[in-house]
Amino acid sequence: DYKPGEKRPMLVTFYEKNSQNLHRYPAPAYLSSMGSIPEQAVSDGYITMVPDVYFHTGASHSDMLDAVEAATRKVIAMGYLDPKHIGINGHSYGGEGAAFIGTRSRLFAAVGMGAGVVDLYYDFNQNWGWSYQVTGGSGANGSDYYLYSQGREGASPWDKPEMYMFESALTHVPEVTAPFLIMHGTADPTVAFTNGLAFYNALRFNGKKAVLLAYPGEGHHLDGMANRRDLTTRYFQFFDHFLKGAPA
Repeated sequence: DYKPGEKRPMLVTFYEKNSQNLHRYPAPAYLSSMGSIPEQAVSDGYITMVPDVYFHTGASHSDMLDAVEAATRKVIAMGYLDPKHIGINGHSYGGEGAAFIGTRSRLFAAVGMGAGVVDLYYDFNQNWGWSYQVTGGSGANGSDYYLYSQGREGASPWDKPEMYMFESALTHVPEVTAPFLIMHGTADPTVAFTNGLAFYNALRFNGKKAVLLAYPGEGHHLDGMANRRDLTTRYFQFFDHFLKGAPA
């Protein structure tokens, strides 16, 4: 029902590249993570956008910021959307990117972050996805992930401490202006729940608006249908409030 000249709110999500999925049909479903936009959003009048991210080695979160902001500014220039009512969400690698973007960018009026690392310096030294409390992960040291794999930093925190601190969302919490919706499974074997909890506590300590959805017993994604339904409901409650003026 879009009419020429209308300015609609927009939701943005990302995870590396997604253009290869352009012609795939995403079936309506309850959210199992913060890593997608529910199909319901289009029916509810949102514009939705899934940008590609192009990476260099090192400073991967800054690469996410540059790509996502560039794509968002392009859609603003196309005239479809209300530039004051844009939301962003992401999960896991996209979640830590959304957290970083939410602390650095001023384009987004609300931010959803799921199961993302917020302190890279700390995470480099963890047994990735494993602890004595949660045993489901591989147990491989996090250093491999950051040096040679998806983390893409290509250097250790002792080689480039300033980069690791800057690329961590936790560093920039005092600068935050947008409200955050954080979700995390308490038994996550991939990204420790303490990341979501620490980010929530840091935001609250610094007087920022934040909501934490903690799902007991859930892992890196939500398996329980009741929890998926809950996350989807709260997702729309959050973004509808901050992007469409619905009651809190």
